[in-house]
Amino acid sequence: MIDNIDAGNSNASEDELTELLEVINRVTNTKSRLSKYQACKYLNVSRATFDNYVRDGKLPKGKKQQGFKELSWELKDLQNFKNKENDSNTNSDNSDSDRSSWPWEI
Repeated sequence: MIDNIDAGNSNASEDELTELLEVINRVTNTKSRLSKYQACKYLNVSRATFDNYVRDGKLPKGKKQQGFKELSWELKDLQNFKNKENDSNTNSDNSDSDRSSWPWEI
């Protein structure tokens, strides 16, 4: 199919061309995947902490993908993790944000 397109002889239907574009976008869309450096920056954690999250299974293992020289992570997985962490921090009984429960005055 690519050879025909290069030669200017594309007899592909509109559906086939749409499917081809979706595949190309999926493979080349680097905005939906982040490198380890970008993921650490997004989550505001060190590389060691990030590695601990992966080792503990809190984050999925990175995957190789075209366009990346190293492992990369899906942005949606990082967003889900960030939301879970925020929820657990706001629901924590030991939260320092509720200063009215502290036994001393500030």
